[in-house]
Amino acid sequence: MLMALYLNDLTNDETSNMTTAMANSGTTLKFRSSGIIVDKHSTGGVGDKVSIPLVPALSAVQEDFIIPMVSGRGLEFTGGTLDKLESIPGYSAFSFDDQQLLAIGNNFGCFIVGSDDLSPADSILYKARDVTATVDNAGLIIASIISKKAAAGIKYLILDLKVGTASFFQSIDEAKTFGKQFVIVAKLMGIECRVLMTRMSAPIGNYIGNSLEILESINCLKGKGPSDLQTLLELIGGNLLEMTHKVSSVNEGRKRMAESLTNGTALEKFKQMLIELKVNEWIADELCYGNTTAILPMAKYEIEIKPLTSGYVNDIDGMTIAKVCNKLGAGRQFSNQAIDPAVGIRLLVKKGDHVEIDTVCMILYHNEIDLNESHLISLQQSIEIVNEIVKPEDILLGIID
Repeated sequence: MLMALYLNDLTNDETSNMTTAMANSGTTLKFRSSGIIVDKHSTGGVGDKVSIPLVPALSAVQEDFIIPMVSGRGLEFTGGTLDKLESIPGYSAFSFDDQQLLAIGNNFGCFIVGSDDLSPADSILYKARDVTATVDNAGLIIASIISKKAAAGIKYLILDLKVGTASFFQSIDEAKTFGKQFVIVAKLMGIECRVLMTRMSAPIGNYIGNSLEILESINCLKGKGPSDLQTLLELIGGNLLEMTHKVSSVNEGRKRMAESLTNGTALEKFKQMLIELKVNEWIADELCYGNTTAILPMAKYEIEIKPLTSGYVNDIDGMTIAKVCNKLGAGRQFSNQAIDPAVGIRLLVKKGDHVEIDTVCMILYHNEIDLNESHLISLQQSIEIVNEIVKPEDILLGIID
């Protein structure tokens, strides 16, 4: 069946029918009628920790929002939101049944968890797709994503569609085709959807790696995050606020999101969300307001990476960085593989920066006693240096709705 669907493709109606069947194959969440159920989904990218600060920040901005984010673990180069959160001691993604999730959503307003009960047919089909070479099909991908959102009761959805060399979609045209189909199927399922096509070649933010991305998320929630991460938070949050008619423009929504990151309400919401999700109150408080790195797993060793030549940073190859981190234990090649949450990279330069031959461009954090020299060479080569001045590029490439 999967091979037939893969070879012949699915029409939008067929994709919608399949999505409906998958969404109804298990538990469905029905939150209180006074709540506005919103969510976002990202197609995945290097350093993409957007969901972690976004959920509490958006919840802090709009109290009648319910944000039931059901996320996944990472596979291959994409880092999973749950893997990052599991760096926090006591956080357990799959510890909640549907009644507990409904209670948290209705009473508190947001959560980020995993679930095997929502759209279980998707889990079965995905495993079959993985071994039958039928993963890369638009209809099957869309049905997989939207079935879980529909089962969670989502009514408004942003798809953060990554485009670039460190993403699944290499070209804008390819992404547009997928995005248009995604919006049509979402609307057939009763979900108001908007697609933001965003640039994905260099990593998002300054940190790559599970516990390091929690550290950066907390910095962001304190109003001290990198500009590209904050821009994505504002864009996604601002669009959801505008779609739900809570603000008159996306720019007004962006301002409200930025305020929540600077006035402390987003950080406090994150702390309280962790406590709702059974993290010890002292750990949650120390993580957010105390010595964050004392709570998170940190690597034993670090190595400075310098450029091959002086000049201007023209590109940072996120895919190469992700592959090195994965080889050192930050990611997995199969679904039940253990990961090392402490492994990762801190970027000290961005596109457009001028560097000298002795400039430290990144720091590798690892736990290998004998580090393979080829990893260091790959990281060094991931920084493309040119002689001409380079201008930074816009993150947002286009919108589909």
